[in-house]
Amino acid sequence: MGQMNKTTINLVADFETTVSENTDTQTKTEVWSAAYTEIGNTDPDKVTVLKSINAFMYALTTSLFDLKIYFHNLQFDGSFILNYLLNSKNWKQAFDVVNGEYFPIPEKEMKNWTYKYVISALGEWYSITLRVNNHYIRIYDSLKLLPLSVAKIGEAFKTTHRKLEMDYVGDNHKPNGEITEEEMSYIKNDVLVMSEALKIFFEQGHKGTTIGSCCLKDFKAKITETNFKEYFPDLSQIEVPDEIKEHLPNVLTADDFIRKSYKGGWCYLARGKENKIYNNGTTADVNSLYPSVMHSISGNRYPVGKPQFWVGEKPVLPLADPEKEFYFIAIRTEFKLKRGYLPTIQVKTNPFYKATEWLERSDILTKSGEYVNTYTDENGETKRSQITLVLSGVDYELMKEHYTLYNTEYIGGCTFATELGLFDDYINEWRKVKERSKDGMRSIAKLFLNNLYGKLASNDDSTFKIAYLNDNKALAFTTQEAHEKKLVSVACGAAVTSYARRFTITAAQANYYGKNKSGFIYADTDSIHCDLAPDEIKGINVDDNEFLKWKLESYWDKAIFTRQKTYIEHVYAENQQTIENPYYEIKAAGMGKRCKELFNCSLQGKTEIDKMTPEEEEFLKTKRTMKDFKVGLKVPSKLIAKQVEGGTLLCTTTFEMH
Repeated sequence: MGQMNKTTINLVADFETTVSENTDTQTKTEVWSAAYTEIGNTDPDKVTVLKSINAFMYALTTSLFDLKIYFHNLQFDGSFILNYLLNSKNWKQAFDVVNGEYFPIPEKEMKNWTYKYVISALGEWYSITLRVNNHYIRIYDSLKLLPLSVAKIGEAFKTTHRKLEMDYVGDNHKPNGEITEEEMSYIKNDVLVMSEALKIFFEQGHKGTTIGSCCLKDFKAKITETNFKEYFPDLSQIEVPDEIKEHLPNVLTADDFIRKSYKGGWCYLARGKENKIYNNGTTADVNSLYPSVMHSISGNRYPVGKPQFWVGEKPVLPLADPEKEFYFIAIRTEFKLKRGYLPTIQVKTNPFYKATEWLERSDILTKSGEYVNTYTDENGETKRSQITLVLSGVDYELMKEHYTLYNTEYIGGCTFATELGLFDDYINEWRKVKERSKDGMRSIAKLFLNNLYGKLASNDDSTFKIAYLNDNKALAFTTQEAHEKKLVSVACGAAVTSYARRFTITAAQANYYGKNKSGFIYADTDSIHCDLAPDEIKGINVDDNEFLKWKLESYWDKAIFTRQKTYIEHVYAENQQTIENPYYEIKAAGMGKRCKELFNCSLQGKTEIDKMTPEEEEFLKTKRTMKDFKVGLKVPSKLIAKQVEGGTLLCTTTFEMH
């Protein structure tokens, strides 16, 4: 690593890997290139390229300094490091085990030749920490700071070096083998792009390990620590009245209660408009939706301080100014969507309803396709199909506007005092940076504008994974439950998403005329898609940059919408300007870049694509239309990650639309 007069050396690193068969005919993957350089370096000659994981780990462990190393996608590269550590006789995991439960040893108490890691229950890799020779090696995921591909980071930050394309077959490479000049350029460029981008990011003083934690720290600094504690007390320490607890299982605290109301964006395909071809439409996007609804120009007020609970129907509480309150309410009710209105209610944890469906009614859909308003419980008793809901006041008022409610029982709720402009200083500063900057700082500003709200609603779940090698010598995990994360304000987080949903739903509703008429078709959080000309869209103000206004992102001459997050639009204009080369915008969760490329080619009748596999060649023999973009569609070459001996292997499988 070199002997430099520094306490900590900050590096960026990247692996290239190969696949082979080991002696037991099991698939094995290995590192054949491990590159690293100091953050800020732009000189290719100062990038170190080693030819095996052993050489890389030796360089780390013989360093005379503490190291901080960033990989862009630690979930992939980190798996090779954990495999190395688990296979080593010298290294031990830094966990105490008590009655079968694992407790990470604090970093300061770690012994030499021990390591620990943070991998969430959902498989998110955050860090790997090693101690050796009284030095620490801390390995982080730069994808958690800059959530873009290396290629897009190079474009956004206008880095001196850019990601290159390299044509190689992994089986031709082995550890300690020859590396061609072309391959060496590719390898070095990846770390040089990230070296430049991270230098710009860190020069702003951001020291968190995720973009969310950086946002929160910056926000705290703007409003001061004292105000932060006053505005955002620990809601998990405030009890819910017993009369409410008895109606809501596992709800003990104010945090539990309000968290029941927290939902994401409004993603909805209008019923009756699926799987149809639409002509001549417009896609409009809100400019910075979440910062827009958080800023005081929206008029939205945000809950602060400690809540006051009530039981039963909502009373007038003795707040300083009841007109400026923000409340959350629990009800048990039946409901039916009003004629001509779009649905706004989603139920996540009830077995009678799909978690992703925006409900038109509380009646239960039976297997025979009929709706019923009663059901038989586990005790054989017949009960009404009332749904228990905890809603923000914003969602509750919107629900009453869109639905007819009946057989409603009021369980209780809580009310907060509010602040207008709570986030203004934070948003105004980053908005100025975005408007005045180009390249890297503009990209950083966008990240800071769009990532604070999610951190507000973080829960306390810190459940983590413990790694081991299974019988096939591949990485495997057990899960240890934990609840150690600090809470911020789920009340504010729920308020932000409620205001955002209302903004999008209001625009969609203004353009919805029924399932058999032109108008609103589809929305996804901050966008609406309508088969209307731009001047026919109502209820939106058009501007490319202003908060609370909409950008006309694209015009399309043909489109099909299959379901949520699954659609195709043939785009001929962007930002109100006709483009030279119209293209198919293909969206499908889990489909992957190569699969989309193949389907795009088949739409155009192309029968060849670079580096085709036999499966791809067979797929392209058939010309397809938009009508083929439906449940049952199968496209080859979807990449999935698989743990094998040595690390993570990217395998190809078939994408199938279910």
